[in-house]
Amino acid sequence: MAINQDDKSSESTASYLGKSSAVLDFLGCSYRATVRLIKGLPSRFVAYVKRKIKEYRNRPKRTDISRVYVVVGYTTKKRVDEKFNAERRMMIIRRGLLILIFLLILFIAVDRFMGLVNYGELTQIFGIDSWEEVMENDPFSDRTSESTDYTIPVITETK
Repeated sequence: MAINQDDKSSESTASYLGKSSAVLDFLGCSYRATVRLIKGLPSRFVAYVKRKIKEYRNRPKRTDISRVYVVVGYTTKKRVDEKFNAERRMMIIRRGLLILIFLLILFIAVDRFMGLVNYGELTQIFGIDSWEEVMENDPFSDRTSESTDYTIPVITETK
């Protein structure tokens, strides 16, 4: 069977039209979906904003950093208060332990560094043997016990 030249051209035209109609259908469908999405954006945005405002207004008021419990279901205020007080005690215990650990680390560090200091070398470097030497020439010491008669020595030159 021989295929006529006219049959070949009509077959290629039909396939071309089929492909173009599929592309046109896809573009039309995409266009309608995009238009529907864009038309729905303002109402979805408004609904989102209204929902967030409603959630913000319905939240319980907070006065401190502790958790706020909303009584829901089968519970009582007493049970909520007990849980709140238990959490508060745990927070105080944690802070106390943290401070205790910090003080222990500080004490250990000071103890280690004080062992490294050689006081004999320091007295040689500064020329001070005791605190009494430092205190006897203190310009800021209270001199009420000493006499207030100070004589100013006058130095005269002799040739």
